[in-house]
Amino acid sequence: MPQIIKVKRGSGSPVSLQVGEVAFDTTNKSFFIGTAEGVLPIGGEHVFAKKTFVSDAVAAEASIRSSADSTLTSNLNSEISRATAAEGVIAANLATEISDRAAAVSAEASARSSADSVLDGKITTEKNRVDAILSASQADKDSFAEIVTLINSVDTTNDSAFAGYVTSNNAALASEISTRGADDTALGLRIDGVVSAATALTTRVSAAEQDIIDNATAISTEASNRASAITSEASARSAADTTLQGNIDSEASTRATADTSLSNRITALEGASADSRLDAVEADVADHETRITALETTIDGGVY
Repeated sequence: MPQIIKVKRGSGSPVSLQVGEVAFDTTNKSFFIGTAEGVLPIGGEHVFAKKTFVSDAVAAEASIRSSADSTLTSNLNSEISRATAAEGVIAANLATEISDRAAAVSAEASARSSADSVLDGKITTEKNRVDAILSASQADKDSFAEIVTLINSVDTTNDSAFAGYVTSNNAALASEISTRGADDTALGLRIDGVVSAATALTTRVSAAEQDIIDNATAISTEASNRASAITSEASARSAADTTLQGNIDSEASTRATADTSLSNRITALEGASADSRLDAVEADVADHETRITALETTIDGGVY
């Protein structure tokens, strides 16, 4: 009758084992062996990842990375589209403002040129009138004071009108210069605002691009770490499988040697006389019963 060997067994990882002692975790389906350093897991579902588990984990990680890459790409495209649209609006507004200011300056220059022409015409007219007055006068005009006195005495009304016109024109010119200065200042402020907005937009785009680069680097690092972890786990599992297979091969060799020894003993017994064979068999049975009795307490490792 074949002997059934039961290793020590229990639920969960054993706390301690003697060196070389084997135990089985019935809950997590895992084998452990005692070493000088402590309890070492050597096989089972709880300790070593199955290929299907690793494949599922890799597939899930790939799906998560793919989804994250898709979301990141979508967000990047949205940000680029928004930034491009905002830049287009700013560029259009800036172009419109520049065009409006250029038109206003051109119109103002044209108006000033026209006003200057009118003013030059009036000044020329007045000069001609003064020249005519001077030419018609018989007074002594050897000094500027006498000329002014003569003009004032000859045409006081027109002199007052001309002075009023010059004063009014100077006031209008000063007002126009002040208005243009204020408009130029306002235009400068608006241009500064547009430049500031463009600078802020550039800063935001640069920050978004850096975030994208950082995310891509983090994803690459995470993928590399996961690949390294999977490779390390696969290597550890392969080494453990090799160790387990070596233990199995060693046990099979030991069992084969024992079977050969037993077969030789049986052959030797078969060649002896019936009585001696019977005596030997009885002795062997007694010896085996003794050994079995002794082994029964050790073959069943019990529970932990």
